Amino acid sequence: MKNVLYIFLMVAICQLNAQAASDPIMSAPEFSLGDFFKKKVNLPAGTLVLLETAEKMETDQATVGKLLQFKVRMNVMAENEIAISSGALAVGRIKNLSAATYNSATEVTIELLYVQAVDGQMVPLNGNEQTIRGLNPGEGTSIEPGAHITAQVMNTIEIKTN
Repeated sequence: MKNVLYIFLMVAICQLNAQAASDPIMSAPEFSLGDFFKKKVNLPAGTLVLLETAEKMETDQATVGKLLQFKVRMNVMAENEIAISSGALAVGRIKNLSAATYNSATEVTIELLYVQAVDGQMVPLNGNEQTIRGLNPGEGTSIEPGAHITAQVMNTIEIKTN
């Protein structure tokens, strides 16, 4: 009887050891070799970013705080590498909106918030606030797609380029 119990225990221990050996305790970390070959460049504060509006905005549908989309017009370079590519998305918002009166046209003040760099991070922009005014007193105005606007990079930021 002792032999049967002893054999049973030995078989159970062998099965547990085999099962433990087949289960990986810790998997190997995953990494990409591409990360090692990416160059890091510093995009200095104050770098000029040329933008254009990507959507039409009518002042009668506008509210303070509404977000607006912009596109980068030209590549932004840092250390001879493209840090922000043309066509990249930028976001701004309506900061101030003054309604049209009998003597003045509608005024819309826009500030730019951030733009997307080539590595995907959002780069904060320093607002060159721009005011767009309607042509005729008592009338609203609209901002057409393709209207030019400029901004500057707020802080020096490190960007990974390809």
